Amino acid sequence: MEMICFNKIMTGSVSVNQNMKNPPLNVGIINPPDRHYKPVLYSPVQAERELGAINQDVYVSVKNSESITKKKTPKSVFVALGLGALAICFPIIKKLFKH
Repeated sequence: MEMICFNKIMTGSVSVNQNMKNPPLNVGIINPPDRHYKPVLYSPVQAERELGAINQDVYVSVKNSESITKKKTPKSVFVALGLGALAICFPIIKKLFKH
C-alpha cells in the first residue's frame, strides 16, 4: 500500500506542463526594409578640410578663453589697497611728524 502511494506522488511531481517547459517560439513579424542602406563616402581632401576648420575653431576658442582669464587687475583694487595701507600706517606716520 505504501509503495502505490509513493508511485502516485512521484508520478505527480515528475509530470510538468510541457508548455511551461518549452514555450512555443514567437518570432513576430519581420518587416523587410524599403530600400538598401547607401553609405556616404567622404574624400580625404574634404575630411582634411573639415578637420582643419574644427581645429581652427578650437584654437580660436582657447585663445579667447585665455584672454578672459588673464585680465588685468582694475585700478580701483590698487586704490582700495593703498587707502587700506594708509589707514593702517596712519598712527605711525602721525607719530613721526609729531616729534
